[in-house]
Formats: sequence, structure tokens, C-alpha cells
Amino acid sequence: MKPLTSSIRRQLLCWLLIPIMTLWIVGSVITYLLAIDFADNAYDSALLDSARAVASRLIFKGANVQVDLPPAAQSILKWNEKDDFFYQVLTSKGQLISGDDTIPMPVWTNLSKLPSFRDEKVGNRDVRVVALQVPIPDQPNNAFVAIQVAETLQGIDELTDKVLLGVVLPQLLLIILAALAVWFGVKRGLRPLKELQDAVASRSPTDLRDLPANTAPKEVKPLVNAINELLVRLREDRDAQKRFVANAAHQLRTPLAGLKTQTELAERYRDPEDLRHSLRNIRTSADRATRLVQQLLSLARVEPAVAVGSRREPIDIFAITRDATSELVPQAIAKGIDLGFEGSGSGSIILGDAENLYELCINLIENAILYTQRGGKVTVRLENPSYPCLVVEDNGPGIPPEERERVFERFYRTLGTTVSGSGLGLAIVREIAEMHGAKVSIAGGMDGTGTIVAVQFPQAFSAPFMQRSEAAFVRGFEPPFVRS
Repeated sequence: MKPLTSSIRRQLLCWLLIPIMTLWIVGSVITYLLAIDFADNAYDSALLDSARAVASRLIFKGANVQVDLPPAAQSILKWNEKDDFFYQVLTSKGQLISGDDTIPMPVWTNLSKLPSFRDEKVGNRDVRVVALQVPIPDQPNNAFVAIQVAETLQGIDELTDKVLLGVVLPQLLLIILAALAVWFGVKRGLRPLKELQDAVASRSPTDLRDLPANTAPKEVKPLVNAINELLVRLREDRDAQKRFVANAAHQLRTPLAGLKTQTELAERYRDPEDLRHSLRNIRTSADRATRLVQQLLSLARVEPAVAVGSRREPIDIFAITRDATSELVPQAIAKGIDLGFEGSGSGSIILGDAENLYELCINLIENAILYTQRGGKVTVRLENPSYPCLVVEDNGPGIPPEERERVFERFYRTLGTTVSGSGLGLAIVREIAEMHGAKVSIAGGMDGTGTIVAVQFPQAFSAPFMQRSEAAFVRGFEPPFVRS
């Protein structure tokens, strides 16, 4: 048996039809009881009229009582031809004056001037009996006679059945019509879900267009909107994958071709000096390819469609900036660049992804080292702990104002530069900054030379806040790999 929750249609039909059927059963029982009460009252009223008619035929002659009830009068009393009619007139001592002796004696203690009704048996047949007391005029000691009238119950049973059928059968017909209306209404009401199912099922795996929401009912629109939001994320993820594949194919073609060329040349050389020169070129090409692959992977990781579900936790941006600067010291020394770090030494806690923030710092500092001339200076600062601002300043050739926005484009490199690179560093920086709600800006140096790149983060958590929050913690960060 399938669970009730497996079908909305089944749930709706059950929640609608079961209460309707329950109300019909309860209504039928109430109707049956009311029909019995109505028939009993009507039957008792007719039976009482017959008893009073018998009383009207009494003739009093002193203490003697006679009953003038010829057969013609008895036939008039049998108002229901389907039932047998019985009557008797008794003295106060229970002696039969007239009528049938088959009717059981009345309960004398219940007998009074008011009529009393009871159910009895005459032979093996059920009857309804009414008994009343008629006083004998001008007699002492409240002398009276008792009159009992009885009739079988076939007529009352038929009357009850007619009343019951007259009410219950139309109700049953209405229930059937209501069930059909409910079934049709549920089927019609669930048609939008069926249309939505067909619209989704008929699509190919590559068809990620939005589902039409303007024709959907009000209750279905949230579902359609949620599906459309999912389709948007899927489209972004697919486009990001396409861009990554295209970028990787385009950018890796040159270093791989260089590696192949240098390898072929090395195979031809016989002079050890020429062979060492070729191997150095191979190593340089391999380093460039390695760095390019690292940046492409970083770029793929920070794509908006991928970064939506990235982890967020309290991060000490001061520690991450310091560690990233320390990692690039050997690279700066190899180029004769004075790389320095300035900070207050107190933690600035922001909410973010540690690996991505570390990648932002590495790309920003490495980009400054790469484009600064030999013997230059690069300074890394973390300003204003309340609103952390990461500043990387160099005294290199600088970036022309008209190109300061374009350098954030992927694979864009400033015209006239002789430095090898992929043009992805600042693009990665901006993507990661936007992930964390930060803004990146570029300005010229104080003395008109060099470049200042600033990353302004949102407000940091305060130390007391971090102490009050038992669930919060600052993650210590270790670089995921050592760069060459």
C-alpha cells in the first residue's frame, strides 16, 4: 500500500471525501432518529384519537356503562388498513365491559386522566397501546372506566422507512454528485502541476531556459520561481565551465607548444651548454604553465556559480595577509625587491573563506612583485582593524588611469609591458573580493609613480563579540601548497 503522502491527489480526495461521507453517515443516523420520533408522535396522536373516539361512544346509566360501537364505527377507527385494530373498555377492577380481551391489562399505577403509551404484544405481534381513564359521572369514590386501544406497527414501520428513504436517498445522490465534483475539481486543480511536469520532462538536458511563470497559479508560482532560480544557477555553472574550458585551452596552448619546441631542440643538441640552456627554457615554460594552471583553477573556484555554496567562517585577515607576504619573500629576494609588511598586530576578524582570501593576497602581492622593476619596493599594509583595508603599494611603472579598470578583465595585460604573465591575477582578486562584499580600487603612488591597490572589506567582528559567541572560532590557516 502506498503511503498517503505519495500523492497530492489522494490526500485531497481523502481530506474532502472522508469528511463528506462522515457527515452523510451522521446526518443519516440523525435523520433516522428524527424519522422514528416523527412517526411515533404521528402514530401516537392517531391512536389517541381512536381512544377518544371510543370514549365518546360510552353510555352511562348510573354505575352501569355500555359501549355503543357498532361494526360500522369500528371500521372508521381502523384508519390504517395495513394494521389490525384492538380496543377494550375495562372497569376500575379490570373487568372487561366491551372489546378484545387479548390486550394485556394496563399498569394501574400509571393510569390517570392523562393518556399513557406503551409497547406490548398481542399474540406474537408487536402493538402500540394507549390507555386513558374516563370518570363515571355522578358516582362516588371517583369511579372510572379504563379504555385501551392497540394497533400493530406495520404502518409505523412503513412510515419510518418512507421518511428515511425520502431524506437519505436524496442526500446520498447529493454525496455522489459532490464526490464527482470534488474528483473533477481536484483533477482540474492539479492540472498546472501536470503541465509543469510535462514541461520539465519534455526538455533536453541542455535546455535550461526558464519555465513560464506568468500562467502558473498563485500557489504554484513559488515552485516555478524556485525551479527557475535553480535553472539560473545551472546556466551560470554551465557557462562557467565553458569559459574555464575555453580559457584553459587558449592559455595552455602557448606554454605547451613552447615545451614541445624546447624538448625537440634539446634532443638535437650535442653541446652540453646548449642542452643546459634548453633545459632552463623548458623549466621556465613549465613554471609558467604551472602558474597558469594554478590561476585557472583558482578562477574556476571563485566563479559566482561555484562560490555560492562556499563555506563562510570567522577569519583573521591579519594572519592571512601576514602569511601570504611571508610566502612570497623568497620570490621578492630573488628579484632584489624590498618586500615589507605593516600592521597593528591585532586580529581583524571577518566572515569569509580562508583559502580564497589567501589566494586574493597571493595574487595581489605577486602581481606587484612581478611588475615592479628589480631593486624596487613593495609594501603590504592592513589598515583600520574595524573596517579592514588591505593595501599593496609598489614603486613600479604604474598603471595608466585609462587602463585601471581594464586590468581586472581576464587575460588583459597593459600595453607595452615586457613582463610575462597570463592577465588573470587581478581578475581573481576582484572575483574573490566581490564574494566577500569587498571593493577593489587602484590609484597612483604618492610621488606620481607606482601603484596602490586597496581592498576594502566590510566591518570586522569585535573581540568582545567573538568572546561572547561560543560557536564562533578563528581558523588558523596553513598555505595549501608552496609556490615555486
